[in-house]
Amino acid sequence: MKFAGTLVLFALAALVAAEQVTYRDYKVYKLEFTTREQQAQLKRWENVEGVDFWDRAGHRVMIHPELQQTFEKFLVANKIAHEVIIQDVEATIEAERKYDQEYKKSKAALGRSTVDFEHFWRTQEIYDYMDGLAASYPNLVSVEVIGYSRENREIKSITITSSNGQVSGSKPVIFIDGGVHAREWAGIMSVVYLIHELVEHNSEYQDMMGSDWVIVPVANPDGYEFSHTSNRMWRKNRFPSSILCTGIDLNRNFAYMWSSGSNLCSDTYPGTEPASEPETQALVSLMNRYRNNLSLYLAVHTYGNMILYPFGYAWPFIPVSNAAEHIAMGEKAKAAVLAAGGPSYVVGNSAEILYTAFGASDDYALGLGGFTYGFTLELTGGGSQGFDLPASQIQNVAHATFQIFRSMSNDI
Repeated sequence: MKFAGTLVLFALAALVAAEQVTYRDYKVYKLEFTTREQQAQLKRWENVEGVDFWDRAGHRVMIHPELQQTFEKFLVANKIAHEVIIQDVEATIEAERKYDQEYKKSKAALGRSTVDFEHFWRTQEIYDYMDGLAASYPNLVSVEVIGYSRENREIKSITITSSNGQVSGSKPVIFIDGGVHAREWAGIMSVVYLIHELVEHNSEYQDMMGSDWVIVPVANPDGYEFSHTSNRMWRKNRFPSSILCTGIDLNRNFAYMWSSGSNLCSDTYPGTEPASEPETQALVSLMNRYRNNLSLYLAVHTYGNMILYPFGYAWPFIPVSNAAEHIAMGEKAKAAVLAAGGPSYVVGNSAEILYTAFGASDDYALGLGGFTYGFTLELTGGGSQGFDLPASQIQNVAHATFQIFRSMSNDI
């Protein structure tokens, strides 16, 4: 089921030349399963070149033009209900790119500030904003470099606390990371929105300040920048896995229940050993610093409208010991989103709702990290467009996500 090597070499040449990878005539299929056997059969496609699972369960899958006929025959043979929801992925990317270019022109003409949620901020914009907050609100905010990426980019964290910008040691710590998967831009922007609200509108959210907030908005800066400059659908970091393949899935690289992988080109390649990547190490080191006070861990991803709790490494699934508390927290957060006019989220164990995944950050947080509670949030996608959320919808998604943050912070 591997397609022609010439296509692979063409794609690699494009990457080397730092050109925009094209997804012309790639289709995205929406799949509906009635049995776990159907999902198991689909999982055989996960590491096929030219196939990209847009969510962990495989409900939306992007397929290379040369594989589409074979893939459709497979779906029919396995009685998997399906429909094409994106006829041409490149067209959606072009629309996003056009909007961004037009926005930048209008912004320059009007002299508008960075602080808006009408465009996707790049890494340096986010870091400049964080540094500005630290300068303007020194009694509330501190910013630091917690490590460096494979390509030597800074990985920055921001601490928001009523204790002069430093973790107090007496309050619970809420730890949040965004952008572990590079293409999940809406997740990063939702975390930036949280920072904005907690700092610039702090008086409105004193109920949330019973905790210290430690936030890493761009956990994978190399991948995030690469998704802007070269390949909109890039997921991993930028570690040169081999002469032909690049990248390690950071959400398979954590040390709890890590499992090796042989396909270096896979979007879920876990690396050569647990916590091999500097991005993973930076997050773990920061967690360890506050180990005595860690309470809630939130990994912010897109997409799928799901609030997922550990553990996700085994099936039948092995729930955390306080699973009932996790479910109750998730259901309250779901209700808060609905009350604010947002979408309906599904709450449950990640292995039960989706399928198993080894070496994930939320499993690490509960298994080894010292947290009491931990969730992966799969936020709202862009209608049928999945990761490619229109910029006009950023604020809606971020506002809905903020209700989850607020609800959970009041529930620990």
